[in-house]
Amino acid sequence: MRLATGLLVLSVSFYAAFSGPLSAQEPGGAPAGRGGAAPANFKNLKLLTAKANVPLVMRGFNEALGVQCTYCHVQGDFASDANPKKDIARKMIGMVRRIDDTFPSAVGEYPLGYHEVDCLTCHRGSTKPEVVAAKKFYNLQNINATVPYAQEPTLSMKLLPEGTRVHGPDSVMGEFRDALGVDCDYCHGGNAPRQADINPRKDMARKMILLVRQINANFPGTGVFPEGKQEVSCYTCHRGDTHPVALGNRAYDMPAKK
Repeated sequence: MRLATGLLVLSVSFYAAFSGPLSAQEPGGAPAGRGGAAPANFKNLKLLTAKANVPLVMRGFNEALGVQCTYCHVQGDFASDANPKKDIARKMIGMVRRIDDTFPSAVGEYPLGYHEVDCLTCHRGSTKPEVVAAKKFYNLQNINATVPYAQEPTLSMKLLPEGTRVHGPDSVMGEFRDALGVDCDYCHGGNAPRQADINPRKDMARKMILLVRQINANFPGTGVFPEGKQEVSCYTCHRGDTHPVALGNRAYDMPAKK
């Protein structure tokens, strides 16, 4: 299955895989122009091809991280590699491509085509993606309970380590509910015990756990999800939605009338 294969591919560090500079400039060090097809005279392009609309891609980075061009570029010399954040941006492009390749619905190599994830998916206007949900999602069992949610025996645990707090406050299932904004039956429903694998979303959730682990493995000092420090989590991408936002599925407001 392509998804499972892609998850294994993520174990290869993208830091070593992409070593060329990212961005470009027009002659004389002037920033790239706006709109239309990408000019053919961009310099120092290593990951972006001549087919890419470079100005549009760069504006996407600006919006995703909430920064100006000089956050990654040297003012007056956009082709320069002197700013170390430019190299990080290059590695992030590599990571997006590897993640996106795990989804059969993705078409083309980022930024060309359609993609389930992009920079906006994780960053959402911040240079550092969020990891913990801003608020709790209370499900049906939460609001009907008269006593604290009991910690049930951990059954059919294929990826989570023994002793993982599955239910109740500060539990991994609570984190999943908060991240996707769904009730337990979203993955467990199917008129069967919770440990049954009848609902295909449960298997997808396991693959997402692997994806989170493989992404975190590229950052030093992280634990094996859900244990220890995490640079990314389910909430990083989902933010309360079952389908994480990307530029390809984002809703836009109509421009104001002039």
